Amino acid sequence: MDIKENEEIKKEFQLERVILFSDAVFAIIITIMVLEIKLPEGMRHASHEKVMEAFIDLIPKLIGYIFAFFITGMFWAKHLKLFSYLKDYTKQLIVYNLIFLFFITLFPFGVSVMAETLSPRNYEGFYVYFTVVMMALFAHTLLTGYLVRNAGQLCINPGDIKTNLEWKAQKFNFIAIPAVFIYTIAGLNFNFNPQLFSYGFVLWAIMFGIIRKRLNPNPQKDTPMLARLFKSRKRRKVIAKAAVDPVE
Repeated sequence: MDIKENEEIKKEFQLERVILFSDAVFAIIITIMVLEIKLPEGMRHASHEKVMEAFIDLIPKLIGYIFAFFITGMFWAKHLKLFSYLKDYTKQLIVYNLIFLFFITLFPFGVSVMAETLSPRNYEGFYVYFTVVMMALFAHTLLTGYLVRNAGQLCINPGDIKTNLEWKAQKFNFIAIPAVFIYTIAGLNFNFNPQLFSYGFVLWAIMFGIIRKRLNPNPQKDTPMLARLFKSRKRRKVIAKAAVDPVE
């Protein structure tokens, strides 16, 4: 085995460590969030009414966890897709990845603040969690941008990387995310009506989706994992049946 092969093996091993570290962060974050969902201490000898009241108090935390679980899973899937194109790494890539993971690690804090404070008259907790999610999305966009700019060095099939990562649509995050931050800060400082203020986020989400779709009218159609699994099982059954049935 020559020096070049040794360097390639070392590079693959180190890149695998980066991916495993990132996956571990996602797994730990999901675990930490679910640990927040627990009954208060001293409920063993509590009355039925107290126990039911404690369960009802857990509902906001449970809803927050479900929402955060799927958001975290979405970011993990994005990260998985992004790193599937890598063949090498740089120190700058590690830094961008750590910045992205930093905001992912803030998810338990955001969920806790939202679950403990969210009410019809208090939306600050939601704004905190929304900010964490938007910062994670912005950091992911920075990571994707670095990958696109250095595709020749870092990526497999660098000529297709912009299309595969839908970069033209992702670049819109550099405008949309700062715009929603400005809107949030203005609403909090000028005490906008909370209900009317929330409509602005809905309008932003609709416009965000429409513009991204126009920027990327033909997205890469990756088959969902479950669909691939069922399709694979179906193919195996067809092959097995063809092997058993006699050829006419």
